[in-house]
Amino acid sequence: MVLDGVDPKEEQYKQIVSSFNKKMKECELNKAVQLIILGYKEKYAQYKFYGGCFYEIKTPIIDTEYPDYLGMNDFYMPKEEMKRKDIEHLILRIFKDDYEKTNTRYLQELELVFTESQDLNDTIEKTLKGKVFSKKESSESIIFTVEDSPISEIEITSKKFILRTNPDKWKAYY
Repeated sequence: MVLDGVDPKEEQYKQIVSSFNKKMKECELNKAVQLIILGYKEKYAQYKFYGGCFYEIKTPIIDTEYPDYLGMNDFYMPKEEMKRKDIEHLILRIFKDDYEKTNTRYLQELELVFTESQDLNDTIEKTLKGKVFSKKESSESIIFTVEDSPISEIEITSKKFILRTNPDKWKAYY
């Protein structure tokens, strides 16, 4: 514990977060999706990192208008606030646990909507390698259902990626 001065672990942590944010802003889109999947594949991750990783620091202060279908605990970032121009918006749908239980927020769903069509099927299959998963295709979407993982399922369309988490694997970070 450091009472005065700088905690060296905090400095190391800040460098890791900065490196992650830089990578998420600059890498190819399929690589960013891969990193999101890897973040949840084995262990429930802190969702707050995905809320800020695309943010453009130079964005003027704007009053972001959330879509009506989002809840009061959800997070929304439109493309106007992002460094990346290939993502239309990011949504983090958040479940807030009862105050009497844990008073904790958990990521239920992470949604990326793209500005152009994307083919993420191979990226998802390769990234899920090592996990038992099934794949169900319809005319509108492909759904990957994952066993024994913090990822419950991943749904993709040509312009959308949705990662849904497994409530049995949620972990509270304080």
